[in-house]
Amino acid sequence: MMHDWFVSGVNEMLLLFVIAVVAAVVDAIAGGGGLITVPSLMIAGLPPVTVLGTNRFQAVIGELTTSFMYLRSGQLTWQQLKLGLLFTVIGSVFGSMMVSMLDKHTLEILLPVLMVAITLYSMTSSKLKATSSSAAKVATVSFMVFAGLILGFYNGFFGPGTGSLWMLSLVIFLGYTIKQATMVTKPLNLMGNVVSLGLFVYIGQVDYRLGLVMGIGQVVGSVLGSQLVLHHGPRFIRPVFICVTLLMTSKLLWEHLPAGWWV
Repeated sequence: MMHDWFVSGVNEMLLLFVIAVVAAVVDAIAGGGGLITVPSLMIAGLPPVTVLGTNRFQAVIGELTTSFMYLRSGQLTWQQLKLGLLFTVIGSVFGSMMVSMLDKHTLEILLPVLMVAITLYSMTSSKLKATSSSAAKVATVSFMVFAGLILGFYNGFFGPGTGSLWMLSLVIFLGYTIKQATMVTKPLNLMGNVVSLGLFVYIGQVDYRLGLVMGIGQVVGSVLGSQLVLHHGPRFIRPVFICVTLLMTSKLLWEHLPAGWWV
């Protein structure tokens, strides 16, 4: 019986490791790795809040790895990030503080609409196919301050789709290519997730055993995914990004459609 329990435990961890590798590859390319890891942790039988905390823990390890890979490549520099990182942290702290004070119901209603708009833009915009940057519509300093505060707050308060919002904002307002936006998004999104993880650690809702196993998988997948982005760019990013936003949009619409609407 002890042997069966051990084999079952090893198989569970091996499966979560493989899932984390796949999720990290997807996340490094286009974000949305949580669409894969959150359901997997739920199936593993963790309580809902622990699922979120454990998922955030392993995701932070993956985003840290991806950010390091992009910085090491020389195609991303700290100079591009410093202001955005600072104001993302500030926004995330305030968002996390507001979680228990404000009603999330409006965001839950608006998010599916927002994701439909993002998906349609991703499928039709020529900007996501561009291989060279275009003229910025706003000053970089202003963008990093306001986007950092707003998207950082959103990430700390609610969270879903933050990476997609960062990517499209960078493309639309700063004229980045999708490859540039992908690389800049990772460390900015990482900072918001670190703040949120701190809250889950504080309330004791992280399964470190499963989180570390998946974290190792995240390191492997993040290295693979970041190499695909660095060497192949839009050829990989755009189709994966569209697939991820389609999946996220479908999931959100399914969750928010009235019960029995198909009858």
